[in-house]
Amino acid sequence: MVEKSEKYYKAVLEHKQVSRRGLFRGLLSGAKKTQQAAIAEPFTRKVARPPQAVDEDLLAKLCDGCGECEKACPQQVISMIEGKPELHLDCNYCTDCGECQKACPTQALSNNIASTGMIPVFSGACRRVLHGYCDMCAEDCPKQAIDLTDKRPAVIKANCTGCGQCRMSCPMGAISFELTVIQPVPVQA
Repeated sequence: MVEKSEKYYKAVLEHKQVSRRGLFRGLLSGAKKTQQAAIAEPFTRKVARPPQAVDEDLLAKLCDGCGECEKACPQQVISMIEGKPELHLDCNYCTDCGECQKACPTQALSNNIASTGMIPVFSGACRRVLHGYCDMCAEDCPKQAIDLTDKRPAVIKANCTGCGQCRMSCPMGAISFELTVIQPVPVQA
């Protein structure tokens, strides 16, 4: 095998020119492929995140902790905890308005999945379970993700984004949240 000298590499580099457009195209295509690969598999969030947040590993790399999403949220449900955005649905709910996504300069909130990673759980204190009547959670759900066929409300996971509106509408405080597996939707290239 012939060793290639410094002169060889210098000659190759002198004849190869990369335009500015080509440089950025190359850099950005790599980032796009990484992001698409990161959402190809189902994943579970560690905590509730704003809608459209990328998966946890990619979020750790992309999010710089600037807090622009927190400032942009009109519902004030986003808090920066340890430099990453977390969703707190105790006192309000997410309207999925997209302001946090628009404000994010690093595209850490650029996923094609509008899910917080949370799903409602109905306790035995539910008025429907106790007394047989109440449909406030289902009426207020913007995605029609609550099925009232049985006595205990059930969540239609395919429709639920984990926004928390059902929790805010429950007069009994019988709704809590748990983490759920997020099934990604194929990215349109």
